[in-house]
Amino acid sequence: MKKRVIPRILSFVVAATMLVPLWSPVIAKDAPPPLYVSTTAKYPAPALSDVDGREYKILFDPAKTSPDMATAFKDLWGKIKAAAAKQGLQVTEKDKNPLAIEFSTKEYFDTPDQALWSKGYLIRITTRYKDGKPNDPVAVTVKAVFEDARTTLAVPLAVVGVDKVKTEAEENVGFGPDGSLRGYVEKGSSFSIPMAALGKFTLGDFGKYMPELLKLGLPADTALKTTKAYSYRVRPGAVVLPGTAPSGVSMEAWSRTEGGAPFLYDFSFGYSDLDFYAVAATHAAGEQFMTKVLQQELGALVSADSGKWGGSKVRQMMNRPIPVASAAPAATSSPVQAKAPAGFNTSATAPVNPLDEKYGYAAPPAYIKHYEADKSGRVLINPYLQVASKDFPAVLVVKEAPYNWVIDAGGNVAIIPEAAHPYGRTYPNGFFRPEDQSTRKPGTRENYGHVSALAGTPGRISGEILYDKDTNSWIINNKSGRYTKHNSDRSPEQLVNAATLIREVVDPGKTPWGQAFFLLEYSSDEMRAALLKSPKIQYDDPAKKARPHLIVMGGGATTFKPEEMPKVAAPSPAAVAAPAGVAAPSEAAAAKPAKVRKAKAAQNDDPS
Repeated sequence: MKKRVIPRILSFVVAATMLVPLWSPVIAKDAPPPLYVSTTAKYPAPALSDVDGREYKILFDPAKTSPDMATAFKDLWGKIKAAAAKQGLQVTEKDKNPLAIEFSTKEYFDTPDQALWSKGYLIRITTRYKDGKPNDPVAVTVKAVFEDARTTLAVPLAVVGVDKVKTEAEENVGFGPDGSLRGYVEKGSSFSIPMAALGKFTLGDFGKYMPELLKLGLPADTALKTTKAYSYRVRPGAVVLPGTAPSGVSMEAWSRTEGGAPFLYDFSFGYSDLDFYAVAATHAAGEQFMTKVLQQELGALVSADSGKWGGSKVRQMMNRPIPVASAAPAATSSPVQAKAPAGFNTSATAPVNPLDEKYGYAAPPAYIKHYEADKSGRVLINPYLQVASKDFPAVLVVKEAPYNWVIDAGGNVAIIPEAAHPYGRTYPNGFFRPEDQSTRKPGTRENYGHVSALAGTPGRISGEILYDKDTNSWIINNKSGRYTKHNSDRSPEQLVNAATLIREVVDPGKTPWGQAFFLLEYSSDEMRAALLKSPKIQYDDPAKKARPHLIVMGGGATTFKPEEMPKVAAPSPAAVAAPAGVAAPSEAAAAKPAKVRKAKAAQNDDPS
């Protein structure tokens, strides 16, 4: 996303701080910190540099207001103004027709089992009406929402074939089931096209404008089901907050049929075009409006299950409650005790997302090789990429080995052969590669690496699939300098989970599956030190203790027990380092590896 330059608002901020009383919330000694404090602590700058604002939202119960929609809007708005005045907060109202109702429809597209939502994506078509007639073209919006904000922001959401595209990211703030404020970051791209251009509303019909949708492991002809809401909206005024222009208010009523009784009312306000880290007073004021006006004064009007949906209309309509684990951590004077590891979990850290435990945190690549990105900085995707699923398995061919595999942020496995890169070269005399401090043999060519499976976006545990001539089998390892080696939480159990998934969704042809190797060279220093104490450790050269590894799977099942694995505490996702940038070597890779005999069955020679 293009970063916004904000000097234009600085003069306004100065003036605003002179005219508006400073917000300095009084916090009880044992109270949790404000949400914006927890958010910026979890995502230190510049992680949220592309998040330029916030939207605050809450759901009102239609049964607690007038059955007549126009009267209900007038009643709710009047009570909000009165509650704000009582709390000493400022709300403005438009001079002309503040309660004029705008009509539109909003259709959400997904498979019957909501496969797109499960993968972190949301597709919406908004049709606005004028004089009772629908406008054409319609507005299409594709959003990405993941538990970890960095994963959300890393999603490209690139649109092709249209003239104008708007891509933006914001934090949505609402109350959770426990009554505390919670937030999550969503990123969306919006564009306008004629309704007829979307054909039969298959995944491919949307994918021709956003090709990214066709890389989610679903076939292009997947039929998408529509869930439709009839929206009646008023924009009566604004909430006045320090450090920004008045924040526009939106109030919507949604019904399931045209002219039908609303099943929800929502109230929202927000601001944008700000530096997320530089407007603490604005964030604090927005949160106080939520708690003082909407929770304390008007709590009796709020839907009983508003917290279940985090104030989100679409979550309620699609029956997608907010994840319980998304709550901000409460302040505490004593260390938080880690939960007991579940199943095969070497890390003692309790993850927020189940996929974090299963395959490791989704983290940006440690570095990008100089030839892997084009002049605009975009990482090229391997043209032979296969995103494997049970319905559409990836296929392995011995002549195309070796392969790289990556578990993406959504828990899917991407498979690519190490094909020659069009921007790469072949070195007849060999060369030294600064990205990983490695000396390459004569005749080495530059290939597509792990990052080309995900276009440089965050990935989980990764490695190689190699053909071993001696055993005539496919072997799997955790060898990835981008997504495995530089991430402290990668564990043998995650490799077992990944190898199990690979065996479920990859067709090995006539060649059987062989062993799976966890290479200690591609684990953290702490995990390597702990695992070296295991009696299961093997070496390529026992006398020299060269290239230690665990054989974690044979032809099928794991060969070790969870209780035999030492527990190693891993850092939270916030401690995962950002990518070093194109052609920049990472610090963790600075030491040149020792020259030891290569184990053919354990790893490929080229560290990609």
